[in-house]
Amino acid sequence: MSENTAKGLVLNKKKFNWKHLVLHIVLLFVCAISIFPFIWMVSSALKDSVLIFSYPPKLIPQPAVWHNFVTAWQETGMGRAMVNSLIIAVTATVGNIIVSSLVAYGFAKIEFKGKTALFMVVLSTMMIPYQVILIPSFIIFKQLGWVNTFYPLIIPPLFGTAANVFMMRQYMLKIPNDFRDSGFIDGCGHFRIWFLIMLPMCVPTLVSLGVLTFMGHWNNYLGPMIYLSSRSNLTVPLVLRTYQGAYSTQWNLLMAASCIALAPVILLYLVSQKFIISGIMLGGIKG
Repeated sequence: MSENTAKGLVLNKKKFNWKHLVLHIVLLFVCAISIFPFIWMVSSALKDSVLIFSYPPKLIPQPAVWHNFVTAWQETGMGRAMVNSLIIAVTATVGNIIVSSLVAYGFAKIEFKGKTALFMVVLSTMMIPYQVILIPSFIIFKQLGWVNTFYPLIIPPLFGTAANVFMMRQYMLKIPNDFRDSGFIDGCGHFRIWFLIMLPMCVPTLVSLGVLTFMGHWNNYLGPMIYLSSRSNLTVPLVLRTYQGAYSTQWNLLMAASCIALAPVILLYLVSQKFIISGIMLGGIKG
């Protein structure tokens, strides 16, 4: 063995870091714990009604019952429920992101008296639990004739949410005011500056918040349970609830339906994953 090779081996041994090894082992353990429920859901979706209660439990079902997915799709009207959830989630998300970004622009780039106090008032709304305003909201929507329609689930988010306003404001504060001033020089007003300059520069934050907002509406159970009653208006979470009875639960069909319901969310995440982390990190706190 040459002298240089021996020195290289000694150097590699010195560079070995036990802390990094322990850290990676811990991270792998945490990842395994996090992903195991998903693996078990898929495994349960492929079992029949007898095998799913077998002991000891089997992770890999033999044979795999793929027909559970067909049954879950046809038996409860999952297709219609997914369309309803998409209508609510997409409409509410797009409107919420547009309005929240416009409000955030006002707080970040427009100077007016009482701006800080008003911003604190907006943030304080995050401390109000949804359950507190549920009964007053239901009474109002009932008087408007909106019960058993999608309006109670779509209209309120169109006014924006404090969390999205906060994140977008933090991102816009990091954009130099020179871009805004150049827009003024070119004859743009605040609305055109927001639409033509700020929004294109805020794409990472817009996408990441859009994904999180979409997931919130897609997984919303309490709102649809309160306002929707007819079967044609049921959303995905309400359809999943039909598999759980008072005395028994069809766990294999419930897991199959859950896999179907999870597919759009996974697809959305795969398409936009590069924006999610960067958008949240770039929207860090400033000023």
